[in-house]
Amino acid sequence: MRHGGRLVRARAASAPSAPTTAAAPARVTHALPKDPVRMVLPVTGAESRWTQGLDVLGQQVARTAAADCARTEGIRLPEEAPLAFISYAELPDLDLLGRHGFGHGTEVPPPAPAPTSATGTAPARSGSAAQTRRCRAEGEAAAQAVRKVYLPLQRAWFGELSAARRAPKATRALDDLPGCLAERGYRVRDENAFFALVDSRLMNAPAADYARVDSALGSAYATCMGPVEAAREPVRREARERFLREHAEEIRSLRAALVPALRRAEQAYGLRLAFPTP
Repeated sequence: MRHGGRLVRARAASAPSAPTTAAAPARVTHALPKDPVRMVLPVTGAESRWTQGLDVLGQQVARTAAADCARTEGIRLPEEAPLAFISYAELPDLDLLGRHGFGHGTEVPPPAPAPTSATGTAPARSGSAAQTRRCRAEGEAAAQAVRKVYLPLQRAWFGELSAARRAPKATRALDDLPGCLAERGYRVRDENAFFALVDSRLMNAPAADYARVDSALGSAYATCMGPVEAAREPVRREARERFLREHAEEIRSLRAALVPALRRAEQAYGLRLAFPTP
């Protein structure tokens, strides 16, 4: 498991490069919700796909702005791992996991190719540590200019989500999770132990067997977590309605500012907001 403040996300092992018999990867959509607040205050795994898209756009802005800085400096930045849509353990997307497993999620569409130098080739010179830090800082500042529109409210909301875990019906349903998983061949003591098992199974699965292992893990988790999410969702929805009332002024500002801010970022950096979808 990986922790980012109160945003707790499920970690998926990387899929192997060798061909497998997996189903077609999940796709992306560019459609926004009717109410942009759902991108920031999700209550279900399906709604969290919009939140994942916001996460990725911020990272793309940071990388694009840093790359712009590097081109101005005539340097090459160190390579980074490809971006990925990372789901939230707090809001498991059972539909997507049940269809695609943990290791075959949605690929982030690559941005438009960056322009090369006047000579027609990319800079060959690596930047100094100071140049790299400066460009990375420029990138992060550009991302923060977008995130500041929604991040304070999002952080406050994710702090509220833990209440759903303490709801009596959800707690009782979660107590049944190990037994349900055991019926499907996965003997674990709790949800965290199952995530550890997922990591282990996917990292050690032969390439030819990876898709089958991944699909079985995702299907078992989606099935067994169904009753848990069914108990949690009404609690989350009630909590969001209360949160909307308690933060009415900030919500009005968010509704007015979020989509224009995202569109400006798309235009400024040649990006397109995208969301995973089954």
